[in-house]
Amino acid sequence: METTDARAAAAASSPPKDKSGRWDRVLAMLATHRSLSVTEVARELGISESTVRRDFVEMERAQLARRTHGGIVAIDVAYSLATTPREKDGASADRERVAALAAEMIRPGQIVGFNGGRSTTSTARRAVSRPDLDAKDGTPGLTVVCAALNIATEAVLRPAVRTVVLGGVAEPYSFELTGPLATATMRDLWLDTMFVGMIGLDIDAGLTCNSDAEAGVTRTMIGHSRRVVGLATADKFGLRALAGICPVAALTDLVIAGEVPGELREHLAEHEVRLHEA
Repeated sequence: METTDARAAAAASSPPKDKSGRWDRVLAMLATHRSLSVTEVARELGISESTVRRDFVEMERAQLARRTHGGIVAIDVAYSLATTPREKDGASADRERVAALAAEMIRPGQIVGFNGGRSTTSTARRAVSRPDLDAKDGTPGLTVVCAALNIATEAVLRPAVRTVVLGGVAEPYSFELTGPLATATMRDLWLDTMFVGMIGLDIDAGLTCNSDAEAGVTRTMIGHSRRVVGLATADKFGLRALAGICPVAALTDLVIAGEVPGELREHLAEHEVRLHEA
């Protein structure tokens, strides 16, 4: 039987300060362990049991988990796949800082797009859970155009969010939808803001990923957006993956956590790309 210490290793060292942060942590733990008790979550997050109980009630209402006597259990396999931790704590914390800052860039009523990836998934999760995104007079509080199935799962659970899913072939690791159908669907859509995750960020190679098919769909989304926001952690700088997504100069904004090299700062300034340090 798994010990409490083993479960505690899945939680980050510092307790989350807001509800969104708590939910992120609980869902990541739930994806791994499938069930959690009020007592162990309170102990591992360093919060009161009454706060945990309130969170569990709200998470059940949002259809993110099902309550049991004294705890909760996972109910959504796709969501669990999307939130299973695959990174060291430091990288995960950097990514969450990027996601928190990026989600605040969104204004209620906007149309926003996301390609697949850990950073975009975290950003989408925070964006769709914002309390100010209320639907009014039949108008959605936010419209999310998804190039990845797991992000669609995040968005569709929120009644105030209109979720648009591109067609195509689903990639097994990134959950991204690719191919002619996805590209053709995107050609008829327009975005206010596109959030772009990446594997590598290089001044010469630009933003890169591991699949040319994924890169092609993302390029179409970028071309149909007023604002293009890159999401990165500093450890991605200097890396080059197989397929080019776009030049750094194609971005309007770059949100990055960690130490930003001077040459990247100069390149961003030269091409009038706004830098946001998380």
